[in-house]
Amino acid sequence: MTGTGDFLTNDRFKEILHWVIATFVVTGKPVGSRSVARHSSEQLSAATVRNIMADLEEMGYLHQPHASAGRVPTDKAYRFYVDYLMKRCDLSPGDRVMIEKDLLDGDSAEHMMARASQVLSRISKHVGIVVSPPISQVALEHIHFTKLADNRILVILASRSGMVQNRIIHYEDEVFQAELDRSARYIEEHFRNLTLAEIHNRILQMIHQEQALYDKFTQQVIALSAKAFSGSENAPRAEVYLDGASNLITTPEFSDINRMKLLFETIGQKSRLATLLSRCIENDDTQEVRITIGAENSLPGIEDCALITSRYVVDENTHGTLGILGPTRMEYARAVSLVDYVARIFGRVLETGNRQ
Repeated sequence: MTGTGDFLTNDRFKEILHWVIATFVVTGKPVGSRSVARHSSEQLSAATVRNIMADLEEMGYLHQPHASAGRVPTDKAYRFYVDYLMKRCDLSPGDRVMIEKDLLDGDSAEHMMARASQVLSRISKHVGIVVSPPISQVALEHIHFTKLADNRILVILASRSGMVQNRIIHYEDEVFQAELDRSARYIEEHFRNLTLAEIHNRILQMIHQEQALYDKFTQQVIALSAKAFSGSENAPRAEVYLDGASNLITTPEFSDINRMKLLFETIGQKSRLATLLSRCIENDDTQEVRITIGAENSLPGIEDCALITSRYVVDENTHGTLGILGPTRMEYARAVSLVDYVARIFGRVLETGNRQ
């Protein structure tokens, strides 16, 4: 049996596999030897192509649904294709214009993330996904406290890139709105442009110092800050923006109602989806596009899907993840170019805040 190393040097096998994948991606139907033979650079006969396809099936690259059918690529075939055969392609000028127009037309970070998921979905015809940076990573630009009833305080945190998070804290001591406003100004003056996790660590250091060093106001600021920023580093929350799930309904891969139901249940679990996307780029400081195929995906329900992901970078401390989810039968080269382009444009838009 031919190994991967031998396979890499066998141009005939690679060409046959390439044409089977290319044809199946377009038609969604099992590919016969006659169809592949017509594309053969050596003008191979259908019988010769049939023998090669049988060898490819024995090696686990092709699968024959039933005896009288042609063959379809396996996850192993797609993995070999994206690792060794795929050639990157440029997005069309029309696609680039559409992406730039949509992403430059935002009024808040949240709105732009929703728009990014929409443009990924619309161009790919798959599911577009954007995961916001964890709140612990965002750099503080503005903080506001609003006094509520029952010793509760509404905290509004705004990042430099326009992300906003609201949380309610409980404060035991009586405090007036004027004191809260003064505390907010102090926090902005001393902690602006630090991430929330960095602020939390500084507050902890201040707490552990001799309390007598601080006057009553500073102690109040420390107490408010400790509550406002607690949990940022231990339980970072990420919002998930998803669009285009209905695109999967029309694909033959999910014509079975049970498989479709399981897929939609998985997509609905946004926190698990966010974790999966984050793992795809884990320990990767670059913006390289990652591809996980079929059973490589760890979540149940998407074993028949491919996930194309990339990190988008807002600044050195702040980054999120975006990508597309679709059937393994997809145009990988175009999908990779799309995700890469959107990630780079989107990161720059968030970095500048796009408040032009």
